[in-house]
Amino acid sequence: MQIHQFLEIDQNKKIKCLKCGHVLCDARENYKEYAPRAEKDPASLPGIRPTIGMHTYYEYYCPGCYTMLDVEVAEKGDPPVWDTQIDMDNYVEDTTEKIQEKL
Repeated sequence: MQIHQFLEIDQNKKIKCLKCGHVLCDARENYKEYAPRAEKDPASLPGIRPTIGMHTYYEYYCPGCYTMLDVEVAEKGDPPVWDTQIDMDNYVEDTTEKIQEKL
C-alpha cells in the first residue's frame, strides 16, 4: 500500500522507499525517526519570511538513496511529526489484483 509519493508498506508490513527499496521501519512506527533529517533556517530559504516566531524547516531523506521524503515546519528541537499513521491491527490488504489473477 502506497502511503506517500516515495513510500509504501510492503507485504512484510514494513515501510520502504519506492525508489531504492530501502526498508526504514515497521509500519507501526514513525518512519521519520529512521530518516536523516536536515535542519534549515527559514532565513536561508528564498523568498520573504516573517521574522517573528521563526520556526525551523526539517527535511527528511531516505537513508538508502537520499530522496527527499518530506518537509515540515516545527519549533527547533521538536521531535518529528507523526503525520502518517496506519492502524495495522485493522489493516486489510487489498487482494483485488490477486483474485483477478486467479480468474
